[in-house]
Amino acid sequence: MASQLIRLSGLAFAVLMGCIYMLSAGAPREFWIINGAALACAIGLSVFLKRLDRGFGVVAFTGFALALFAATLFSDAEIDGIHRWIAVGPVRLHVGLLLLPATISLLPDLRRELALLTVIAISLIVSLQPDRASAFALLSGVFVLAIAKRDKWYVGMLAITVIGFSWTLSQIDPLQPVRFVEYVIRDAWEFHPSAAVILAVSLILALVMPLFGLNSRNQIPLIASLATIGGFVIISLFGPYPMPLIGYGVSAIVGYGLALGFSAVRETGA
Repeated sequence: MASQLIRLSGLAFAVLMGCIYMLSAGAPREFWIINGAALACAIGLSVFLKRLDRGFGVVAFTGFALALFAATLFSDAEIDGIHRWIAVGPVRLHVGLLLLPATISLLPDLRRELALLTVIAISLIVSLQPDRASAFALLSGVFVLAIAKRDKWYVGMLAITVIGFSWTLSQIDPLQPVRFVEYVIRDAWEFHPSAAVILAVSLILALVMPLFGLNSRNQIPLIASLATIGGFVIISLFGPYPMPLIGYGVSAIVGYGLALGFSAVRETGA
């Protein structure tokens, strides 16, 4: 439990720094309140999932993730013809940020054929949405797995993600950036350079702290999951895509908790 809380400390610090920035920079009050609630949810999920049956959890979550990705294509929560979200009450959940990190971490636990089909399905769906950020994050996570596994199946998965990401590059993204969601580091620099530095450091810690006390059994899947989150971070620096953890948004925060929770399941061998 102590090691799990230490790993979650990076998430907590990043979200709290983001909330303080939003409060200081004049964001609507509900932004930092919702992010704070999402942090509590992420911590709860991480602790709960540690007790989950590993075999059932992997298959069930993968099926659930694929169903939710597919649901975005038919959801009413679209904006200007872009289908990246599902609506839960008044909240729009970005499915890629919510589910990709955990899904990537579970790929090594699936049969290789099923893992390949999962990557094909997700790559196809994010290309149809279209969602360049999710396509790049998927590529980032699978790249780590392909390097680590040195297996033709994972090389094939990597090739598929490269094709999917390349396709999204050819698509026009009509969405306009939303303050406190996209371009968070840039806007924080304009607000005060120290704010941007603190937010950037908190993001780095969020991507490093989960590696604390990591055993060899869990190392590669969790690193791949963190690389997926890092992919979202990187692409958000170059375009109008949501900045995970420090920007307003439930999905990335809860998705981080899911990823760490499933890594704890693997580590304990539940």
